[in-house]
Amino acid sequence: MGYPGTWELGQQNLITFVIVNAAMVEIPGLGVAFNLFVSKAGGAFAPSAGVKAEISNGWYRYLSTAAEANTVGPISVYITAAGAIQQNLEYVVVSRVINSIEFTYTVTNIITGLPIEGVQVFFSTDLAGLNVVWTGVTDTFGVARDAQNNLPRLDPGTYFVHSQKAGFVFAVDTEIVS
Repeated sequence: MGYPGTWELGQQNLITFVIVNAAMVEIPGLGVAFNLFVSKAGGAFAPSAGVKAEISNGWYRYLSTAAEANTVGPISVYITAAGAIQQNLEYVVVSRVINSIEFTYTVTNIITGLPIEGVQVFFSTDLAGLNVVWTGVTDTFGVARDAQNNLPRLDPGTYFVHSQKAGFVFAVDTEIVS
């Protein structure tokens, strides 16, 4: 699972929430008698297709379908029930940017051709590296990944890739993501 508030792409995702009345008091005992609607990437809201359940004390859960998480971008959810105020929630599938592209960046030793593990890598939109848009560290195979083990997801465009690791010298690399 990624950052809190993120959904995994193409997988079922579990959310929990509280249903309250106008006095902001939790409403227990609804079971599955609440309505949940989902909007993918700013599209129209549709009735949920996943599994609803009550946890207890006004807490409820929803397990989305994989199809509800098959589009990169924001996921908006609203929940209604008799006697309850509408609950509005937002999540993100992979990236808030709908047209972002997953990009593989590999760091190798120019002498041996072998991958270098543990290289700090950051992508910026300027040569000086002042406007950083993604950071990560290379894995055993030299592939740059973020703290959640994800590849960079970037808007189409030109990026400057800065790398650093003790004992190595790296030039700034220019990459075009398209």
